[in-house]
Amino acid sequence: MCALVLAEEGNLGRTAERLHTSHSNVGRKVKALQNSWGVELFRRSLTGFELTDEGRFAVREIRKSIEHVQRGFDHAIYLSVKHRRPLLVGHSLYIQEKMLPWLQRQSTSGTEFSRVVLKADTSVHLMTRVLRGQLHIGFGVMPIQDKDLWVETLGYEYFGVCIPEDHPFKSKVRLSARDLVNETIHWMPRSVHPALYRQVTGYLYGVGIHAYSLHEARAIIQGIDLAANKLGVALVPQSAARFQRPGVLFKPLTDKLIRIETAVFVRKDQMHGEIAEFVHAAVTELRSTKVELH
Repeated sequence: MCALVLAEEGNLGRTAERLHTSHSNVGRKVKALQNSWGVELFRRSLTGFELTDEGRFAVREIRKSIEHVQRGFDHAIYLSVKHRRPLLVGHSLYIQEKMLPWLQRQSTSGTEFSRVVLKADTSVHLMTRVLRGQLHIGFGVMPIQDKDLWVETLGYEYFGVCIPEDHPFKSKVRLSARDLVNETIHWMPRSVHPALYRQVTGYLYGVGIHAYSLHEARAIIQGIDLAANKLGVALVPQSAARFQRPGVLFKPLTDKLIRIETAVFVRKDQMHGEIAEFVHAAVTELRSTKVELH
């Protein structure tokens, strides 16, 4: 680790700060490593330390080794979680509304999967937690892209718009994205799902909506509250109409090129046993919801 960080920083002081030790300790460890190998990995320069040709090759392999160690550590945590805890299933609050009741039924006693514990988080965090073995299964929003994950799309939902009840569009049955060009639009923060955020904002920019018109609402209900207080409109899943907040109206969005797709995902090397059984049950029962919500 000392050699790897020194290669990145090129300075004993900064290396020691990152490793929470003294620069003299870093120097001793790197010197001992070079002596034990009988190879010069670093040479001093005017700015600090530089890798030799041998050092560049060695550091490249060291980095691979540390990644393998981390993967082994994560796998050990996963096995520990699997043997000592219930089946941990994470879900995003943006997944299709019809899927949440099914997940909640699996977490109650008397069902086939009575040891299920649900955890709510953003899709991005769910992906990380599944990869690290902190969760067994994730239900999140597409796109979900990682070569180590098995991913299956279950259903989708189109967007709707929440407007103040006295808005000029109150008499319209449906709205299009072009209708919102001059509106202040509240919707999900970029940090919740950067890839989905780019997809949707790219489409909105394409129909003439300006970047300064988009404002982040930390939760769906917050966007609805902002619309109720006449501070703009909220771009929400169509199922958000279930909140029935006084002072607002919900209008379906006619644009079908943007939608929220729900998927289930698992680490490929863990797609067996109870985890595989749960996933197959979810795919069988929830794929029937893969229809447009009106």
